Amino acid sequence: MTGERCEGYRAGWGLRITEGEDIRIANRYRIILCVTPLTLMYEMMQLELLGVGIIAASIGACIGAFYLLQYLYRRRSKSGAGWFMGNIASVAIFCLSYGTALLVFDPTVRVILEAISFICVVFMGPFFLAFGLDYTGRGNLIRTPLFRVVAVVPLLTVVLVATNPLHHLVWTELQFEPVFGLATVIYTIQPLGIFALLFSIGTAAVGSLLLIGAILSYGPLYRREATAVILSTAPPSVGVFIWMFGLGPVPQLHLTAPLMLIHVALDAYAFVGTHMFTTNPATQRVAERTGLESLPNPVLILDTERQVVRVNNQAEELFPRTSSRSLPISLDTALGIGLATVRETEEITVNGRIFAVSYTRLTDPDDDHVGSMLVLNDVTDERQRKQQLAVLNRILRHNLRNETSVIRGYAELLEAQIDDQKQSVQAGKIETASNRLLSIAEKVREFEKVQEQEAELATIAVSNVVAEIGQTYSAAHSEARIDWTVTPSNLQFRADSVLLSMLLSNLVQNAIVHAGPSEQRVSITVFERSDAREVVFEIRDQNDRIPEQEIETLWMGDETTLQHGQGIGLWVVYWCVQKLNGSIEFEYDNGNVLIVRLPRRA
Repeated sequence: MTGERCEGYRAGWGLRITEGEDIRIANRYRIILCVTPLTLMYEMMQLELLGVGIIAASIGACIGAFYLLQYLYRRRSKSGAGWFMGNIASVAIFCLSYGTALLVFDPTVRVILEAISFICVVFMGPFFLAFGLDYTGRGNLIRTPLFRVVAVVPLLTVVLVATNPLHHLVWTELQFEPVFGLATVIYTIQPLGIFALLFSIGTAAVGSLLLIGAILSYGPLYRREATAVILSTAPPSVGVFIWMFGLGPVPQLHLTAPLMLIHVALDAYAFVGTHMFTTNPATQRVAERTGLESLPNPVLILDTERQVVRVNNQAEELFPRTSSRSLPISLDTALGIGLATVRETEEITVNGRIFAVSYTRLTDPDDDHVGSMLVLNDVTDERQRKQQLAVLNRILRHNLRNETSVIRGYAELLEAQIDDQKQSVQAGKIETASNRLLSIAEKVREFEKVQEQEAELATIAVSNVVAEIGQTYSAAHSEARIDWTVTPSNLQFRADSVLLSMLLSNLVQNAIVHAGPSEQRVSITVFERSDAREVVFEIRDQNDRIPEQEIETLWMGDETTLQHGQGIGLWVVYWCVQKLNGSIEFEYDNGNVLIVRLPRRA
C-alpha cells in the first residue's frame, strides 16, 4: 500500500494510523509501527491478548489469595496467622479491584476502584510486619505505643484517599490513558501518597528481616517456609516501585497486580506445601528465655502439636533421632512414648538410665500457649542409693533387732545365773550395749517413717498432744519429772499430728536419757507468737550442753568420718522440723534449751 494514505481509529486505544508514518498510541509511551493494515490488525490482536493476560493474572492472584485465606482461617489460632490473613486479604481485594478496574471506563467507578487498590497496597506492609513480630515470638510489641504509630499510617491513608477530591493530598490529575485495550489511568502521586506507599514497603521489609533472623537463628527448621515468604514480598514491592515512580515503557499500568500471582504462589508453597504454622519460631524464642543451652540436663522443646522442634546437645546425644536435620519429629518417634505417658509416669528409662522428667508449659508475653519444655534429670544413682538404704533399713529393723534381742536375752540370763561379780558386771554391759542397739533400730524405723510420711494437715489441740507425751514418758521413767504449759490453754494450729508427736517425743526422750539420776527434769513451754504466725515450742532440761559437734553436723546436713553425731535422735528431730516447714534453735541456760518454731499453717 505504498503511496496510499489510510486512516484508522480504534475507540479506547487512541490510535490514529497513517501508512508511511509512525503509528502512535495516544498516551505517555510510544510504539513505532511501520506496518501495513494487515500487520496492524495482527499487532492489535496481540496487544489485546496481552491485556487479557494481565487481567487473568490479576484475577488468578485474587483466587489464589482467597484460597490461602480459607486455608489460614483453620489455623487462625496459630502465632502470626491472623495478621498474615490481613495481609493476604489486602492482596485479594487489591487484585480483584484492580483486575476489575482495567475493564471499567466509567470515570466514577474507575476512581473508586483505583482508591480501593491504593488503600490495599498501603495496608499490606503493616500487616506483614505484625505477622513477622507475632510469628517470631515478639507479639507483645504489637500492643506497644510504637506499633500504634505504625497502625495510624494506613488508617489515616483511608481517610485521605476517601476525601482526596476535596484536598488532592494523595494524587492529582487522574485521567484515562488506555493501553493494551485496558482502562488504565495515570495520575501524579503527591508526597503524602508516596510516603504511605514507601511506609508499606518499609514495614514489609522489616517483617522480612525478622523472618531472616529466624532462619539464621533456628537453622533449617524454618528455612524453606520463611525463605518462600521473604521472596514473595519482592515481586509486589518491585511492581509498586515501578508504578509509583513511572518507570518502564508502560508507566500507567500497575504491574503489582499480575506480579501478585508469584507472591501468592510462593506463600501457598510456604503454608500449604510445608509446616509454616505446624510449628513456628515463637516456641523456640520463648524456650531461649528459659536458658535452654545453659542447662546441664537434656532438654527437649515441643511445639503446640507435641513435635520436638529443638534440643540441646545433651538431648541430641541421648536421643540420636533428634538431630537438627530431622526436626521437627513427633515425641513418640524421638522417645518411643507419648507426652501423656511421660507426664503420667514423670520418668523415662533410656539405655538403662532412669530420668525424672519435668514438664514446663511455654507461653509468650501475652500468656498464649506456644509449646512445652521437657527437662530430663538422671536419677539412676539416687534410685540405687534409695534401694540400698531401703535394704539397710530392713536389715536394721529385722535382722539387727532380732539378733540383738537374742543377745540381750542371753545377757540377762547370764547376769542372773553367774555368781562371779566381775562376770556379772560384764554380762550387764552386754545387756546395756544391746539395749543401745535396739534403740538405734527403733530410731531407724522412726527415720523411715518420717521419710515416707505424707503430711496430712489437721487442726491440732496442742494441750492434748503435750499432755499425752508427758504422761507416756512419766510412766516409762518414774524418776523423771515432766512439766508443761500451753498458752493459751486452748491453742490450736494446723499441722501433721504424727510428725508433731514424733518431734516432741524425741526431744523429751533425749532430755531424759542424757540426764543424770537426780536431774531428770524436762520442761515443755508452748506459746503463740504475738503476730499469730508461729507456734513456739521450748524444751528445757538440766543436762550438760549438747556437744557443738552434734549441732554442727545437723547444720552441715551430712556426716563425715571426722565429724559425726553420737546417734540419730537429733536427726529424727531435724527431719520432722523440716517436714513441718519449721525451724529449730539450740541455746544453753543452766541446761539445754531447744526452740522449735512451726508455722500456724504448715
